[in-house]
Amino acid sequence: MKITLAQINFAPEDLEGHLDRLMEIISEHRDSDLIVFPELILQGHPSDVKPEGFLYRQAKCHLHDASRQIREHVKRCGTRVVLGELQREGDNYRNLATYVDAHGAKSYAKSHVHWTESFVPGNKLKVFSTPLGRLGLNICYDSAFSEVWRVLALNGARLVVNISAVPAHFPVEYMRRRMRGAAAFNQYFVVYANRPGPVFAGGSAAYDPHGDELLSLGGGEEITSLEIDLDQAEAWREEELLFPNRRPLLYRRVASRNKEVPAPRRKAKLRAVS
Repeated sequence: MKITLAQINFAPEDLEGHLDRLMEIISEHRDSDLIVFPELILQGHPSDVKPEGFLYRQAKCHLHDASRQIREHVKRCGTRVVLGELQREGDNYRNLATYVDAHGAKSYAKSHVHWTESFVPGNKLKVFSTPLGRLGLNICYDSAFSEVWRVLALNGARLVVNISAVPAHFPVEYMRRRMRGAAAFNQYFVVYANRPGPVFAGGSAAYDPHGDELLSLGGGEEITSLEIDLDQAEAWREEELLFPNRRPLLYRRVASRNKEVPAPRRKAKLRAVS
């Protein structure tokens, strides 16, 4: 399977040109099985251009129906795409990762919204059946929660794509450790597509089910491809029997609604002996 990572930025000063560029990239890489764009690449990210409503209305006014145009173009090219976009819900907005192929589009709404954002959180972790295999999606801050990755594995994902807009001040290596750990602990492929500098950190990467790094990009705009074999995930699961040996009853605390984490006990002060 050929996957193309398009580590590119949103261009607010030329929306029509930006949409044209997205479609050009799709056309040029139509031989890929999957083309991955970063978080909110269609309308921009509020940490770069605020607020969410302005971004949505700006794209709606200038691009009319950019989502529909992208979907029709993907269908004409006969490829598959994952990209980030806004979805309006009344006066609020959801942050989506959308998978598009010739049969239509399926979206996941970011469930763990960063405390600096004001999106409506999604309430479901999703794995989609695709011609490529079982595909899981998550978005940026979702990656900080190991439970998200595990649920996607339990729901059958063999490839999980994380699309992000991680800011430039956040350590690239820290994000990569999250992705590497997710791949190794859950025995699937992880593809990470971030926005590049100067506002964002870049550093997109890909990991195999052992957690080995297959690809890593720098901080600037870059479009590159890699080949993966999803059968490797199945083979590794058959060799290293992780999931059949889980003991869910020991993990009930993970599903508890109590968010408090016990503080460490303080040592009792020793009494002086006279």
